[in-house]
Amino acid sequence: MKATTILLPILAFASFGSPLLAQEDRTPIRADDLREHITYLASDELQGRESGKEGGHAAANYFAKEWLRLGLEPLSVLPEGQEKPKTKDYLLPFQVRKLECFNTAGLLPGTDPALADQILVIGGHHDHAGIGGPGAMGFPGEIHNGADDNASGSSGVAELAEWFVANPIRRPILFMTFSAEERGLLGSKAFVEDGPIPTGSMYAMINCDMIGRSVNDYLYVGGLGTSEEFHPLLDEILKESGMNIEMGDAGEAPSDNTSFYHGGVPSLFFFTHIHEDYHMPGDDASKINYDAEVRILELVRSCAHALDARDHSLNFVTAPGMAMPADFNQKMMTHMMAIGERQRNRGKLGVTVENNGEVTGLRISRIRKASAAETGGLHVNDYLLSIANIALKSKDDLRRALGGKIKGDVINVSYIRNGEKNSATITLK
Repeated sequence: MKATTILLPILAFASFGSPLLAQEDRTPIRADDLREHITYLASDELQGRESGKEGGHAAANYFAKEWLRLGLEPLSVLPEGQEKPKTKDYLLPFQVRKLECFNTAGLLPGTDPALADQILVIGGHHDHAGIGGPGAMGFPGEIHNGADDNASGSSGVAELAEWFVANPIRRPILFMTFSAEERGLLGSKAFVEDGPIPTGSMYAMINCDMIGRSVNDYLYVGGLGTSEEFHPLLDEILKESGMNIEMGDAGEAPSDNTSFYHGGVPSLFFFTHIHEDYHMPGDDASKINYDAEVRILELVRSCAHALDARDHSLNFVTAPGMAMPADFNQKMMTHMMAIGERQRNRGKLGVTVENNGEVTGLRISRIRKASAAETGGLHVNDYLLSIANIALKSKDDLRRALGGKIKGDVINVSYIRNGEKNSATITLK
């Protein structure tokens, strides 16, 4: 991807006819708003938001509409004669292995023209593991909704954008969501290396990744060693936040702040730790700690204000190493052991199927000996119509119907045998 280079002063103060929210429309960061964002982004409709796939595109379009609604400025140069931005103008395309992916970006001008070339970036990735996509740890066919990872962080960016539109600071703020983070931080890497804004014009970066599952008000803040000024400006704010904060200095993390750090941008990482649903199908919107996320976003907001109070640019510092919680490796090992146990208990039907193309359903071409299918009375040449009320039109549908099932689960199977419709109740093995 080769983005169009633009002149920052023109970008920061150009008007595209899309008014910013009026000052009297100031709004607090609200749990209900976060819940609305996350519930949609983590719904089955988006099928896990895999980058380069339909669900990932839907997530990008969702944030592009938010930036348009808020009156943020796009980074793209509008075509001649186009006075107002359109949704597509907030999308930043890049290629990943022949897949087209989209970051999103919306710029809020600052109030001080002298600081127009010191842009604060606030971002988080909007992609996740899809249905067996990059990083998926569940069974084939299971949707990995990614409510915490990272609908929580990207939704938080949207909430912060709404607040700062009504309460701008001296410096411009670029609100971003990234795609292909789960493929190796590729979206943020593409933006830093080939985006329309040079890293020299980036004042600092704040990355929100997995900020929705705080337990006992725990929060990890990494990257504090990537600027000489971070500790003096932020330590007191972090310590007086009322949250249980663990701090880290190193510049790298398995998240998008790493790309900015490698680009020489002082970068912070906000994170509430992994949990039993990390990269699993159970990472659902109902499990988000919305009240705690509000407090985290208020803290991010306070940090942004503290950084903006400084008159001069920040001094970048190389801070080698991976900034992660002290017990991260231990928790990850426990998590992987639990996943291994779940894999060993995966429920199987024991059939091989094919799509005839002429007859409704999937034809059973083979049944394994002593399998659940054989015990349940299915025969070769039966046509499977549905499992657990999921219609079977393809092998993907079969994987979806069986996804998440473990040994001992009972499923309802509808099938056709010799032209007659039948049903069976089968216990998976």
